[in-house]
Amino acid sequence: MSARLNRRGSTLPLSLLVIALLGFSVAVAYARLSSERRITGDAQAQVNAFAVAQSGLSRYLASVTALPGAAANVTYNDLPGGTAQVNLARIRDSVVTTKLFPAVYVITSRGTNTTAKRYGAGAAPAERTVATYAIWTPTPFDINGAFTSLGAVRVNGNSFEFSGIDRCGGAPTVAGLAVPNGDISQIPFANNLNGNPDNTASDLGTPLAGGTAKDEVDMDWPAIVAGTAFPANYVYPSWPATFDAWPVVRVNGDLADLPASGGKGILIVTGNMTWNGSPERTWEGLILVGGTLTANGNGHIFGALVTGLNVKTGGVVGLNDLGNGNKEYKYDSCALSRALGQIGSLERVRNGWTDTWASY
Repeated sequence: MSARLNRRGSTLPLSLLVIALLGFSVAVAYARLSSERRITGDAQAQVNAFAVAQSGLSRYLASVTALPGAAANVTYNDLPGGTAQVNLARIRDSVVTTKLFPAVYVITSRGTNTTAKRYGAGAAPAERTVATYAIWTPTPFDINGAFTSLGAVRVNGNSFEFSGIDRCGGAPTVAGLAVPNGDISQIPFANNLNGNPDNTASDLGTPLAGGTAKDEVDMDWPAIVAGTAFPANYVYPSWPATFDAWPVVRVNGDLADLPASGGKGILIVTGNMTWNGSPERTWEGLILVGGTLTANGNGHIFGALVTGLNVKTGGVVGLNDLGNGNKEYKYDSCALSRALGQIGSLERVRNGWTDTWASY
């Protein structure tokens, strides 16, 4: 009996077994903790990469003010948390017939998170791609008439026509002439004013900086003068060789004469404008003049003309003086759509956003 009850030496195997079990438990707990830490870190890195991608997409959409081309690529390296590569592709070009069909784009943004703490030595930086469809939305513009002025208008002779009947044929008729108080006392042939109203001018309200007419011309002239609205592609004396892209041309101060015929787009003159129509000259699109227009000889404007805009900033403008010669100032919605269609913004298509866009 004493031999069977003598168990000296059994403590060591039991101690080794307990130590082994404890070591295994510690190893399992450590492995599980490491795995959860990596999973949590990867998830956090993915969330951060998503935020970077969305930030890049939002910044690009906010930065576009001129009609994009068929493709564009921009990389933002200064975003909080990483970098974003933004790619734009046009899937339908803008079309102008009797109405404007805007361009359609798809924009993708691949965000790479560069600040997340990764626990795997071979773990690649987290990436996430978001995308959206977008439509080009031109800057809205309020048209009062084919010829709108915040100052008085004088015409010599009867070889002129101010027509608010859409030359393109797709838009409602507007006034041929819109002036403060509807004053046509210095226009000898009212039957040359065609539109709505016919044979007279549209009444904008009372004149001068303290009047109501300036508020009827819904335009941010201070922003245009500052260059934040309708940013210029050319600043005079720089002048386009061709007008295929319907650019924005800006003249700071007075313009002594239109340099050439065949202009298209938006012409901004912050001072007074002189139009010598010999030889005959034409502009298609929009002309904005801060001061007055003095026109002699032949001239044709197809789109819209606005003068006297310096009244909106407290200025005093003189008399628009249209001398003898054949002059046509006709409303043309297609020319305006082409001109104004170059300035605007990209607007997201509703329900056109996704964060499952495939990227490789």
